[in-house]
Amino acid sequence: MKKYLFTLISILVAVPIFAEKLPDNMYFNAMKDEMARTLNQLKRPGAPRPFYVAYKLENVRLLPAVSASLGALYPAQTRDDLLNVSVVLDIGTPQSDSMGYAHDSYSANYAYSPEREDSVAKSYDGIRQALWETTDDAYLFATEVYQQKQAYKRLKNIPQDKPDFVPGKQAQVFSSLAPLPVMDIPRLQAWAQAFSAAGNTRNYVEQFIVSFQPIQQETYYLNSLGGAYQQSRFAIQVEWKARLRNQDGYKKEWKQTLFLSNLDAKTVETLQQKNAEFLQAVDDIYHARKASTYLGPVLLAPGAAGQFLQETLVRNLQHITPLLSARTETDESAGKLRGKLGLRVFSNAANVYDRPSVREFNGTPLGGFMPVDDEGILAEDLTLITGGKLRALPRSSRPNEKGAKSNGHARLTPATLPRERLTNVFVEAKNPLSQAALEQQLRDKCRELELEYCYILPIYSTNGAALTAAQRLYTKDGRKETVYGLKLSDVTPRSLRDIVAVGDTPEVTSVAAGRNVYLPAQSVVTPALLLEELELVPDDAKPDKAPFVKKP
Repeated sequence: MKKYLFTLISILVAVPIFAEKLPDNMYFNAMKDEMARTLNQLKRPGAPRPFYVAYKLENVRLLPAVSASLGALYPAQTRDDLLNVSVVLDIGTPQSDSMGYAHDSYSANYAYSPEREDSVAKSYDGIRQALWETTDDAYLFATEVYQQKQAYKRLKNIPQDKPDFVPGKQAQVFSSLAPLPVMDIPRLQAWAQAFSAAGNTRNYVEQFIVSFQPIQQETYYLNSLGGAYQQSRFAIQVEWKARLRNQDGYKKEWKQTLFLSNLDAKTVETLQQKNAEFLQAVDDIYHARKASTYLGPVLLAPGAAGQFLQETLVRNLQHITPLLSARTETDESAGKLRGKLGLRVFSNAANVYDRPSVREFNGTPLGGFMPVDDEGILAEDLTLITGGKLRALPRSSRPNEKGAKSNGHARLTPATLPRERLTNVFVEAKNPLSQAALEQQLRDKCRELELEYCYILPIYSTNGAALTAAQRLYTKDGRKETVYGLKLSDVTPRSLRDIVAVGDTPEVTSVAAGRNVYLPAQSVVTPALLLEELELVPDDAKPDKAPFVKKP
């Protein structure tokens, strides 16, 4: 085994392995040339040389944004195109390397983040320069972490018989790069004006903005084992945003974001419907009344269900290999469900799957589309949950305690070096119910508990933030009423087992990746979810000061 490792390391240091022909463009040419130089020449006295390097380039093209408020167009918003460079560099040996350890002196937000440079010049020379500078910084960081990690292992008497890095079979997938689409700007301007002008009919609306932002993102990835990919993503981000003061004097904001693959005739109908729904929600928020404490069944609309699953399920099924750290014995970023493989963690009302190979759903591009992961391994579809039991976990090349191999779910983000992450999470009901049937079942449960009303949540909040709006469903007659001023209390992964019914109309909830990443990085596709019990408590907010002069 030691002889094999020595041979592998020698090959890696000598020259990167490129099993297939790379696309002939300045991105791959610059990465290939600088990677060869890094592996052959980069050396710090007294420190190990790099044995593994990965480069990731993200070319974000923001077409002119179109925005209007209350029927008036904003000046054209043109942003510069962005090219971002991220570097992963590992030193030592695969048996004992510099990764998997959080730097002792850095804050939690940067202790395991990649070296990255934004706004890189889009030329071969510009990319080479950025890669050289960023790689140099990454090497300095790696040498410091390597020393800290070895000292920590000695202090904690961690055995050296298990490798730190076991890469799987490398893959190369190169998607064709689509040309920038031609956008009909006058048509977008007309829509933005018409949609936002609806706010003029409501005196209580202070701001009503509708905006269209076309985005194209190209990603180029190459590592020293030969793993590589090229992919292109395009989406039109449509955003509605309203600001108002409700009848009790509280300032409220309401926002909705939609990602579209195109603007065909069917999409136009969708936009008109979404605009009408958004305006109705604004009306309801204005007339809403303040709510009091509630404990009982809650129906989560698809959007709220997606946010609920992101917080309780998805976050707790990623980063499943905890980082070592001298500062703390527990890696708080590691998913809390990682140790529950084979145990019941979810309701038996639905199965859950992770599908990195799915590009879009009903015209909505999915953020987790990932044919090859950020360690160069083909991303496998996963059956996460069946029968309520956790059946699989996302895996990377960082071995866990059971030694499972990577299944292609390592993701490099601006916030973290490659770690395990879910991609496109699909919730599929075993016995899907219509919206009417879900509401009837909700009322039946209210009646059993002798409750005057139950709740339907159109949105879900995190970090103790108050819900902008919630909807009461009265038990006796099915009447609905909008309320405000509620917060979710003590929601944990335990609530996943309280799902008693699932809807029949799934929608996409998209999750962003961080700074300078304009398209979603993950998606949750789920119908509405009926939960046996949630606790809603009132917030402590007081009415805002009234304006000295009325709205013109």
